[in-house]
Amino acid sequence: MSLPQEHLPKDRDATSEQEWGFTIWEFIADNWLYLIGILLILAIFLYARYNWRRRQQKSRIN
Repeated sequence: MSLPQEHLPKDRDATSEQEWGFTIWEFIADNWLYLIGILLILAIFLYARYNWRRRQQKSRIN
């Protein structure tokens, strides 16, 4: 026969910091250079797509 041990803490759900090991602000602070690089590549891609579409429309008019 065993009795419940009342001196043990009750289980609680983990906070987001405990679950992931970091907060979103720590992630941004540690990886800001990579995030800027990704944004730069995305901007170049979107500009190239826009420029290509503009050139295609010009060639269709002529």
